[in-house]
Amino acid sequence: MREQTIGEIVSANIRTANVFKKHGLDFCCGGGEKLEIACENKGTDLDAIMADLELVINSEKSTLDYQSMPLDKLVDYIFEEHHKYIYGNGPITGEFINKVARVHGERHPETIEVAKLYNELMQDLHQHMMKEEQILFPYISQMVQNSSANGAFVNGPISMMIAEHDTAGDILKKMSDLSNGYEPPADGCNTYRAAYANLKAMEDDIHLHIHLENNILFPKALELEESLLGS
Repeated sequence: MREQTIGEIVSANIRTANVFKKHGLDFCCGGGEKLEIACENKGTDLDAIMADLELVINSEKSTLDYQSMPLDKLVDYIFEEHHKYIYGNGPITGEFINKVARVHGERHPETIEVAKLYNELMQDLHQHMMKEEQILFPYISQMVQNSSANGAFVNGPISMMIAEHDTAGDILKKMSDLSNGYEPPADGCNTYRAAYANLKAMEDDIHLHIHLENNILFPKALELEESLLGS
């Protein structure tokens, strides 16, 4: 891989674009440089980049039994795997899609609307996750660990979270429709392709995130609180 050009590596696996972004290497206009030479010119640690690239290329989500996972562990899992995913990948994806809108917006005006929707989604999700992390998740963990409930509390916050999930889902659908399922045009550069690949990955992750909360965590939290109050 070190003998390949950066553009070739990104073309083979678009997810590697995030690695080059992280290390400050240009995979778009400077994609014609071989990885080894690009690292020498930039003064970047080739071995560190190779390790990150291998991790991205070989990474696969493990299959977990979410239904049997204790609720406090499920809360931790959602934070570690999904909240942190948005915190980590959200800004990079935002840079990509906002750049695409600036550079290609005249020829592809839909990218301007996609960027606007994405920025709105990120703002909404950050507020949403903060409420979960500061209020709802600690309460659910407390119920599990202390076998106690402070009255009928979870229904209100959960109803709000579900409504906000619906809003996020609507935004994702609009972005997908505008971008033809995140399919870049034939004249799209590597940044264009990386932006849409990241948006698709973000959509997939958010869909799983919402599924875990709406269909597993929230119903089980309501059931647990009801059982604790009735005992």
